[in-house]
Amino acid sequence: MNVFDYLFDTSKNLDKDFLLGSKETASFKKLYNDSLSLASYLRDSVGEGQNILLISSNSAFFITAYLGILKSGNTCVPIDFSIEQSNLDYIIDTTESKTIFVDKLAQRKLEFNSEINLIDENKKSQLIKNKINKTITSTNSLNTIAEIIFTSGSTGKPKGVMISHHNIISNTNSIIEYLKLSSKDIMAVVLPFYYCYGLSLLHTHLKVGGSIVINNNFMFLGTVINDLKNYNCTGFAGVPSHFQILLKKSQSFKTEAFPSLRYATQAGGENYTQFLLTNSQQHSLPKSSLSCTDKLKPQRA
Repeated sequence: MNVFDYLFDTSKNLDKDFLLGSKETASFKKLYNDSLSLASYLRDSVGEGQNILLISSNSAFFITAYLGILKSGNTCVPIDFSIEQSNLDYIIDTTESKTIFVDKLAQRKLEFNSEINLIDENKKSQLIKNKINKTITSTNSLNTIAEIIFTSGSTGKPKGVMISHHNIISNTNSIIEYLKLSSKDIMAVVLPFYYCYGLSLLHTHLKVGGSIVINNNFMFLGTVINDLKNYNCTGFAGVPSHFQILLKKSQSFKTEAFPSLRYATQAGGENYTQFLLTNSQQHSLPKSSLSCTDKLKPQRA
């Protein structure tokens, strides 16, 4: 069993929407089948054990490509879509990647060698349309590397952290148990999936049969607040700056009621537990179940 099989163990046939939002939706069943089509293509064209880059904002494109890469027996290397060209070139050389998934925005900004097998949104759609779904036998062990997460490279060359299938499964189980997640949970996602914390939101809610609402426009605070209310989000995750901005710059966040929101989690940087608890008492955060924890960090084998 790899991460893909683990995540879809009980949900692969669900017609329920996993991805919610005004821009796009996708059911568990569609994500499973579309990812399997990409995995079949990758197994035939790339093989196994290769590093495959994924450059995209949070979207159905990212989710499908990510899951397809994992299922195919290859290693996913999610990249910040705002990466500088020099850092991208360095990562491509370091990982020896010959195949890259890239969304439209990143494709317009970045340059790629003509020898790279570039899979953009149009090509991905065509591959899925071909429906090359075949049985893919997993030959990798749980200790096989599932993904490599790179640092931004702002203080030097980007550095990669290798995360195994076992790491992801253990981390996901730990978070589900700690936060008592279930199929009723709906997560408001403002964290990027190229970041391990953001990916943990994807992993956990796929596993329990919950849903996520993607918001790639955090600086438009009104859209975040609307998502929390309109989709009855039960969870919100962020780094300290997210909570600081919401509590200091959004008057409506301080006055609105979020009856469905049962927990908020924070990781990264300083621990702002007291800051959040103090403000939750004054405003609308769910004080009784507010969680600030380092349990959301990936566990290494």
